Amino acid sequence: MKLERQALERFLRQPGEEVAAVLVFGPDEGMVRERANQMTRAVLGEADDPFRLAEMTGDDIKADPARLSDEAHAIAMMGGRRVVRVSRVADALEPVFAELLAAHRDSRQCLVVAEAGDIGGKSSLKKLFEALPHAGAIACYRDEAADLPALVTAQLRASGLEIARDAVDYLAANLGGDRGVTRSEIDKLILYMGDEKRVTLKDAEACVADQAAVGLDDLCQAVGLGDLRSLERQLDRNLAETHPVLLVKMVSRHFLRLHQVVARMQRGESLDAAMNSLQPRVFWKALEGFKNQCRRWQAGSIAQALLRLAELEAEAMRYHQMAETLIRRGLMEVASLADKGAPGKAAGRS
Repeated sequence: MKLERQALERFLRQPGEEVAAVLVFGPDEGMVRERANQMTRAVLGEADDPFRLAEMTGDDIKADPARLSDEAHAIAMMGGRRVVRVSRVADALEPVFAELLAAHRDSRQCLVVAEAGDIGGKSSLKKLFEALPHAGAIACYRDEAADLPALVTAQLRASGLEIARDAVDYLAANLGGDRGVTRSEIDKLILYMGDEKRVTLKDAEACVADQAAVGLDDLCQAVGLGDLRSLERQLDRNLAETHPVLLVKMVSRHFLRLHQVVARMQRGESLDAAMNSLQPRVFWKALEGFKNQCRRWQAGSIAQALLRLAELEAEAMRYHQMAETLIRRGLMEVASLADKGAPGKAAGRS
């Protein structure tokens, strides 16, 4: 079964014994680890008993398929519910998990937690865990922009810190590609604050200004402005540090925000009013550039750009060995649409 929303939060706090095994999967590897860790802690508590936790990889199971079942049915020497964690699982292991779930129908003795990456909607492993009532599937997608302010604020509040609104906006705009990285950056900010109890914009910039996300924002701005020379520089910088598909996802997110504003403007809202609808708000240093893009692009051209970006993401995932070349060419094509999207040139399009 799928574990989502409130049911997911309850399960993470207290994994029910009626679920024998859980698959945690998705493109946000940090969130996959975080949720697997939450379930592990919920079952084991603060106990430091090595006999209650077994860890292995998908490769370990490929080498010895019986090991998963053996660990799942083992009994802890000192008693108590156990956890078996399996990292880097994939569809090739679906028969092994199907056999396990045919015999292992609850977690009174042991909860199995399997961790996978972005296995796709047609994954046989995902379908197995979603179809069985005594198995759970938890999807981990990257934090939405609108969710980041609450995540930032909650983690800081848990450490006794308050944060200024402009600092929240800055962090939300420059974090979010991976939950683990986001948590790590906020932890770094907490250490930086020392005895100070209120995070200002200056504090946030001091801790996060040198992160790759800022470079990604510059790349998005270059695409949106149609600045091919700047885009080439940003691609050289970011492809050396960031997975190519993530670049496309970030540019797609940028164009979705552009589309939201331009659509509101076409319904009669002012540019400023339309931009106020964005969550998180555009960081002040990027305001003028974003406004220029909103004036430059029409909704039809943005839709064309989003379609090309979706195709580009699929191509890069399918032909991963050529991903860098595909993305260089594809983002240049999208940036070239900027002039075609200008209202003054709209009439010239066929």
